[in-house]
Amino acid sequence: MKLNVISVSGPPGSGKSTLAMGLADALGCGVVGYDDFEVMTSWAPDAITAWLDDGAPMSAVSAPGLRDAILRHENCVIFETPFGKSCPVAGDLVTVSIWLECPDDIALARKLSALAAAGSGDRGFADWLGGWLSVYRSMTRRALKMQRSRIMPSADICLNGCDAKKNIEKDAIAHIRNRLAIN
Repeated sequence: MKLNVISVSGPPGSGKSTLAMGLADALGCGVVGYDDFEVMTSWAPDAITAWLDDGAPMSAVSAPGLRDAILRHENCVIFETPFGKSCPVAGDLVTVSIWLECPDDIALARKLSALAAAGSGDRGFADWLGGWLSVYRSMTRRALKMQRSRIMPSADICLNGCDAKKNIEKDAIAHIRNRLAIN
C-alpha cells in the first residue's frame, strides 16, 4: 500500500503543530516533525544570512534521519515542515501539501507565547530570546519572504491560519479525503 505523506507548512506560529496533531488524531496516523531533525538552527547567524544572500539554495538544507523517520510509517503520516514539497530531504514523498497562511504579526505573537511558555523556568531564556528577536528583522523576515514566495505556491491548498482550529481541520480533512479519494 502506498504511503500518503501529508505536509503541513507555514511560517513559524501559523499553527502547523496544532493542525498536524489534529490531522493525526482525525486520520489515525503519526506525525514527523522537520524540527526534530533539522540542523540549520545550529548555524551561526552569519551563515544563515550568507545562505539567504546566496538565494537560499534548498540543497544546503539537511535533516539527517528525517526521510527514514517518514518511511517508517505505514499508510499515512503527517509531515510538519517549513518547506512542504520543496523539502530537499523528503519533498518528493509528499502526497498532499497544505500551507497555513498567517500574518507575520500574529504568527510572531503566537511563536513568542509558545517560546515564553517553554522557557519560563530557564534563566538563560531571556538572553536567548533577546538574541532571537535581534535577528528577526535582518534574517527571519527575509526567510519568511523566501518561504512564502517559494513554498506557498506549490501547496495543494492554502488555509487561513487565523481561522478557528475546528474549521481549519475540517477544511484540511475534506481536501485530503477528496485528493486521496478516501472516506
